[in-house]
Amino acid sequence: VDNSVTNPGGDNGGETVSCATYTLDGATFKGEAEGVNCIYSQAFASNAKEITSSFVIPALDNDGVHVFEGALFIGDDVDTSTGAVIDSDGPTLSIEAGATIAFTKPESFIRVARGANIEAIGEVDKPIVFTSIKEVDGDDSTTAQIGDWGGVQVNGRGHSIRCTAAAAAQDMCNHAAEGIVSYYGGNDPQDSSGILKHIVIKYAGFGVEGDELNGLTLNAVGSGTTIDYVHVHNGFDDGIELFGGSVNLKHIVITDTGDDGIDWDEGWKGYGQFILVRSNEYGNHGFETDGAKVDPLSADAQDLVTTVSNPTIANATVVTTGDQGAEGRRTGAGMEMKEWGKAQLANMLFVNSSSVDGAGCFDLYNEKDQSGDAGVHANANNGDIAFMSSIFACGKNFEDVNTPLTDSLANFDITSWFTGGENNQLIGFADFANVLAADGVSTAATITDSQGTA
Repeated sequence: VDNSVTNPGGDNGGETVSCATYTLDGATFKGEAEGVNCIYSQAFASNAKEITSSFVIPALDNDGVHVFEGALFIGDDVDTSTGAVIDSDGPTLSIEAGATIAFTKPESFIRVARGANIEAIGEVDKPIVFTSIKEVDGDDSTTAQIGDWGGVQVNGRGHSIRCTAAAAAQDMCNHAAEGIVSYYGGNDPQDSSGILKHIVIKYAGFGVEGDELNGLTLNAVGSGTTIDYVHVHNGFDDGIELFGGSVNLKHIVITDTGDDGIDWDEGWKGYGQFILVRSNEYGNHGFETDGAKVDPLSADAQDLVTTVSNPTIANATVVTTGDQGAEGRRTGAGMEMKEWGKAQLANMLFVNSSSVDGAGCFDLYNEKDQSGDAGVHANANNGDIAFMSSIFACGKNFEDVNTPLTDSLANFDITSWFTGGENNQLIGFADFANVLAADGVSTAATITDSQGTA
């Protein structure tokens, strides 16, 4: 459907502005051209309307912006326990390279239902930008801030520890997502929810009463989904949070979030590669990781479709402030692992410029799992948490143990564990200034290759 509109005499010089349009139940809905921009009222999209038709959001000339006055929900969200069936051939939201999409309200966010898809494929010089209206409205009296809009949420049909194997096999896995109630989970680890590539998400992460939304939330999203070249900036909560699933992350940048850079939970088992997290004085952990909700060795866990989180992460740099942050809050560790979690971690660099009293590079937090056989200290001791070719360069490299270790773990020493790993290195605070600048960049006067040639 052609929704081109010519606005003679406006700010666009009489050029054609093509806004998005779709047909639903015999009615056509379209954005309205206003100058170089397209405006979408709540009749087009809102948190009370699920769009079940595919449509395209085009790139606009002259720095035009697609402005949404409500939420944008793609696909029919269903609870299969009520007898409803997920539409496996649900609609696709396609977004052209170079498009900018802005939201006007904190409670507005993008949600992709199970069975639906988002195809947001930008380019290096034409990324797709999701942002606050305050960044692009040209009004010098308003300034974009964290939490100006909700963020992007994708609900998939992958595994989550919230679901039993029997329920997943019958397509009866329905766990409520954060924000306005919707459902995720299933029995397809390879499920595809589409592609997010060369995108930027800014000033998002909050707005739904009772929940703090993230810049990008991936709920039981399968490995058939592509998440590549994604930058999340100035989010209220986490940059990216993963609840189960096996989706992979690649070329990720997280800057200046209000909570964690990347947070995983509910049994995520994907891969992450080429990641940069930089926190400011408001941020918490670079990585915060939750393994499970119950001890995976307990009777309560034996019928779950999946157990603990166990991703593989490689080539990541995390730069945190380490010391006490803004408004008296204490910033978090570069990475915190807790609740029976596992992970394989290679080529990792954690750095901060804190004093020895600041937060550490790494924290095995055992408040719940304590000295259990499947706890984080036990997992580290037996190789289920392992660092390889990694560097810690913080004022304090390790956080103190939260709950005293007992039994077979009484003599566990985290420093010996880390340095005993393959090609790992600790850099003391006294040597820090001679090796890494506060932003994690090498201060060497001469850069050489592997043969020592400058």
